[in-house]
Amino acid sequence: MSKNIKIDLTGTHEEVMNVINETPITDEFKSHLWKQYNKDCDEVWNSTRGIDLDTFYEESSIPISELVPKGMTIKEYFGKDQRLLRGENISYVKFD
Repeated sequence: MSKNIKIDLTGTHEEVMNVINETPITDEFKSHLWKQYNKDCDEVWNSTRGIDLDTFYEESSIPISELVPKGMTIKEYFGKDQRLLRGENISYVKFD
């Protein structure tokens, strides 16, 4: 009787290889997982190779002048009081 085993293949390449190596499965299936994982990584890498990320992010970004209301400084907009008024989580932001 076979049993289902969940394998988490997220993380760094080294972490994934360790997970595959430590999972109680046959060597043939481990080999299949390594090949498929490497193939998937190659596909993702190749699909993003032609993209200039600087240009992509610049085109996708919102200019700060459109974000910050007139009459308010950037420091005020991203300050604690304004973020609280907007209902944003401020526990992870420090703006000096």
